[in-house]
Amino acid sequence: MKKYSDLCPPEAVPELSFGLPELDYPEEFNAVETVLEGARRAGWWERTVFHDGDRAMSFSELHREVHRHGAALTALGVRQGDTVILRIPDSIDLVVMVLAVQAIGAIAMPTYIQLRGDDLVYRAEDTGAALLVTDAGLMEEARPVAKQCPGTAVVALPCDPEQQCRAFADFLPEGDVPAAYAPTHGEDLCLFLYTSGSTGRPKGTCHCHRDMLAIADTYWRYGVAPTVDEVLSGPPSIAFALGFGLFVYFPLRLGHAAVLEADKSPERTLELIARHRVTIFAGVVSYCNLLARLVRETGADVSSLRHAMTGGEPLLEEVERNWFDATGVALEQFIGTTEMLHCFLTSTCRDGPPPMATLGWQVPGYEVAALDPETHEPVAPGEEGLLAAKGPTGTVYWNRPDAQAATVINGWNVFQDLVTCDEGGRFRYVARHDEMIISAGYNISPMVVEELLLCHPAVVECGCVPAPDPTGRRGAIVKAYVVTSSGAAADDALKADLQTHAKENGPPYMYPREIEFVADLPRTINGKIRRSELRERAAAAAG
Repeated sequence: MKKYSDLCPPEAVPELSFGLPELDYPEEFNAVETVLEGARRAGWWERTVFHDGDRAMSFSELHREVHRHGAALTALGVRQGDTVILRIPDSIDLVVMVLAVQAIGAIAMPTYIQLRGDDLVYRAEDTGAALLVTDAGLMEEARPVAKQCPGTAVVALPCDPEQQCRAFADFLPEGDVPAAYAPTHGEDLCLFLYTSGSTGRPKGTCHCHRDMLAIADTYWRYGVAPTVDEVLSGPPSIAFALGFGLFVYFPLRLGHAAVLEADKSPERTLELIARHRVTIFAGVVSYCNLLARLVRETGADVSSLRHAMTGGEPLLEEVERNWFDATGVALEQFIGTTEMLHCFLTSTCRDGPPPMATLGWQVPGYEVAALDPETHEPVAPGEEGLLAAKGPTGTVYWNRPDAQAATVINGWNVFQDLVTCDEGGRFRYVARHDEMIISAGYNISPMVVEELLLCHPAVVECGCVPAPDPTGRRGAIVKAYVVTSSGAAADDALKADLQTHAKENGPPYMYPREIEFVADLPRTINGKIRRSELRERAAAAAG
């Protein structure tokens, strides 16, 4: 079996720590067995754990389906340590398949349904996947894998309408089957997730059975502290680290319910919040901004919400205010990474609303610091440094030793986000280290300029990047790509008004010297603004 120690260069192994009582795991265990049999012992057996359209599934029904699907996978020839790619929309079917793969000791790889054929071929070849299970409605982009990857079998769920691939239904036993869990080490791999590709070719990140429990036993258990009566919803995909934790292991570990939905539109999200009386909502920042606007426009019922959590992108104060004004619930920020699998900073407070404009404090079980970009030593309180974390999870890239060595330094997981930390341990976001705009000797955070622009009533969304200075007097200038509100005239007069607004409400040197109006901003599959594409556009426009 593949373990962390087998995958990292000796000098780039993340330093792990397990200081909380809940993190004292045995050396050998299977994560699926731990959560499913733990639910039985906790008395949750007949509780609903997943909602999916008109379908609801209890823990006992989930247990039955996981083992039936595990038996089918075994009949298809999947063995312990094999990788299984899953091309299935967010649904009960996807969760069942993820757990079935992990229960038999294999490695699950949920994927975004928007991936094209060459994306799937890349992942199959990169990991040497043994099997790809695809929803029947998503067969077209899976066919290139069948043609180009002879080592990867393709199976349709439940069957291929064109009968070119084997049908999963043919291998699924009728009725109950005996529960069977592979004997696994806590550090055996059981999950591959790929980065969003916002800064280059997606990288495979590796996660083990121990990680499945650790993410729930730190941030979710200590930060959010949900009860078994909570109902969780939101647009993050299960192929996204945030969505994987939220909609697979968090409810399984702590006994509450999650709403699964393939339709990620804001309209559908508001419908589900009202229908299921959702108490915990989570989404990336730009999605929350869109949802707040829709709540104001429609008067949608979000009165059931107790926690509204966001991350994935910088959270601007204007977005926080817009959300609170629309919903009456404060936004709670978190930060985590695909590499670490989930959150290690949170602004959630048990004794009151979170403070605005802050990433919050380190999650129990993790140590977080701001490190000097050159020496990688902790900086003094208030000084800017690279965000770094240690804890029970760590960065382990698949077959990317250069990326591993660049990310894990002296045991720290070091990320390209500039932050500050005050005397009280509260972190604030500055910018991506590689996205800072240097203009006429000034270091300009694009986040600050974007916040200034968002305060203008004509601006719905914006993204700021460096662009060549057409006058040649500066190395770069600030260029803003702006999405305007309906009815706003996207003309030179508005450009001048936005520039004046930025000068009058912030340091004058920060104002965007170029503004381009766009219908929308480019985004990654999981909804983040693709700033690398905006930088490329700005450079190309300058000739």
